Amino acid sequence: MAAASEGLRFDHALIGALDLAPAKAEFELLGFTVIPGGQHSGGLTENALVTFADGNYLELIAPTSRELLEHPQPPGPGNYLFLFASGEGFVGYAFDTPNLNAEVERIRSIGIEIGDPQAGGRRRPDGVELAWRTAMLPDTRSPFFLADDTPRDRRIREEAEITTHPNGAVGVIGIVVPVKNMERAAAWLEALLGVPSAPGLPGPGAATADFQIGDFRLKLAAPEGEASPVAEHLARRGQVPYQVLIRTTSPQHVADLEARGARIELVQG
Repeated sequence: MAAASEGLRFDHALIGALDLAPAKAEFELLGFTVIPGGQHSGGLTENALVTFADGNYLELIAPTSRELLEHPQPPGPGNYLFLFASGEGFVGYAFDTPNLNAEVERIRSIGIEIGDPQAGGRRRPDGVELAWRTAMLPDTRSPFFLADDTPRDRRIREEAEITTHPNGAVGVIGIVVPVKNMERAAAWLEALLGVPSAPGLPGPGAATADFQIGDFRLKLAAPEGEASPVAEHLARRGQVPYQVLIRTTSPQHVADLEARGARIELVQG
């Protein structure tokens, strides 16, 4: 197995929404505290954030105008319009790394292609400027890797009134990602992350494999038969997250939720 990545941790999952305001309202109805994130550099997309006390978050991302989706330009710095090709729902996930250049070199050293780090940024509604760099796999495949150039707590704010949620949510603890071929996908991810896989508990009509990265678990799910919900998701949206698991400290809020086509399971922990 390839050398493990140093300091890699789960950062956030992205949920594509065609209109940000109703998406924000829908997540608030599910008991999440949602804050405006601001507009990305380039002016093509904007976001709102569900930030957790555990230090990770959900990003609701939307085009600043639906007209931009009619003739989208190729992906590039500041251009995330490709995320909306399959409509609303989970569109990707990211890992944070303390040294993005070293991470890119490590990944290339094991024969996996990855793009050069690209600058990105966002202006918060309060005027604070954020800057980061991201490195993406070919065909904008998730996961992608990022590192902050401005202090991380500007991007992932830690104030209690922001990270406290009426439904008791405290952090993302897992993601389920559907794949077509389990053996091939597990071997590729083991190399990419430098983390071994372990057999997972069977999912809804799917065989699974788990990757543990700190307190976060990435679960691959290969559908067994065309009738499973995982198979339907894979056919419609591809290998983007099928479900996100979020830890809640409120047993009464344990539930399976869905908003903007994104499946979320609140689990007690």
